[in-house]
Amino acid sequence: MIDVDEIRNPQIQMFGLTGADTVYTFYHDETNNIRKLHVGEQGLNVPELKTFVLGGVVHEGPQRPLDLSSLRQVMRIQPSAHEIKLKHVAKGEFLDILKSSKLTAFLQWIADNDLMLHYHELDPLYWSVVDVIDSILPELGNSMLIEYHALLKSDFAEIVRHELPFVVDLFRRYDYPDIVPQNREPFLNELIDLVERNAGLLDEGMNAMMLKGVLQAGRSLDELAFIEGFSARKLIEDFSAFYRNRVAVFKNSKHIMDMETEIRDAFEDVQLSCNGEPFTNYLFSDSHSEAGIQLSDIAVGVIGKMHTYLSQTSAEEVDRERAALTGAALENAELLRDLIDNSNAANRAFLHHVASLHDIDKLDRFLRFADGRYA
Repeated sequence: MIDVDEIRNPQIQMFGLTGADTVYTFYHDETNNIRKLHVGEQGLNVPELKTFVLGGVVHEGPQRPLDLSSLRQVMRIQPSAHEIKLKHVAKGEFLDILKSSKLTAFLQWIADNDLMLHYHELDPLYWSVVDVIDSILPELGNSMLIEYHALLKSDFAEIVRHELPFVVDLFRRYDYPDIVPQNREPFLNELIDLVERNAGLLDEGMNAMMLKGVLQAGRSLDELAFIEGFSARKLIEDFSAFYRNRVAVFKNSKHIMDMETEIRDAFEDVQLSCNGEPFTNYLFSDSHSEAGIQLSDIAVGVIGKMHTYLSQTSAEEVDRERAALTGAALENAELLRDLIDNSNAANRAFLHHVASLHDIDKLDRFLRFADGRYA
């Protein structure tokens, strides 16, 4: 068993979260769950990495009825459709679905019915590679560098993304994250070369020098704690930990999750507890019978497409495409911005990103939050 306080307390302290004790009702669905991410002889087991999103809609207080009849009517959903899903709203990639008038109706309905958005966003590539920096930086005892921890990881991920085939082959050759001691220095030397030839990707020359310096310093360490002694070539084993985190952080709330058998089985294999007693503030339910899960399917589908688009698009192109929005696409971008902004204002713990600062900056650029920034 895992005690929920062992999961939640460090996160509350680390991120300065408030409002985690408030009672809410969360509905959860997911998108882009690749199950596992491994390095094989021919490369990654997944042909295209998209952003994983776990989230949906949430409201304050105990569970209340959610009547979707008015939403189905305004979205013109046929009676033969037993549930509403993203495919009933729009199809295509992020910029395509933004043009949908049905998406306008959906986002406005969410706002009008006192619902908020919540989500945990995870870039699987970022998550898989930043252990390199996390293995080195805390061991150096340099308080100035620690201040740039998130930026260093973001810069490293940016360079890795630019030369992903090379890095995947590097991971294969060195059995990352199971680097043996004798390979520590040659592994880091290849990463140093990678940074040197891609220094121009980073905004400031100092950024590349700082990143290179951290990797160089890693060669003198006795171990690289997070990339030695783990399963060779296995980058992500499953996503159940992110479900547990959401359930644990909001332990006084009710969590209604779409029935994902692998996640349900993982919860059964490693059960949660509180003060030594079984802890079950969650349940797995069928989307047919839970209107909140149907709403969450659409919400996470849109958010997942948005964050995947941002991770695959340059900041300059994001600026150009945002400036070109008109009509329904512009209205939907503004509605989505307002929903995210209001949710963040209601409770900062609703929204969590495991992603590059550069991609979060692109979120600011595209949605254009009123204060010019989003955390």
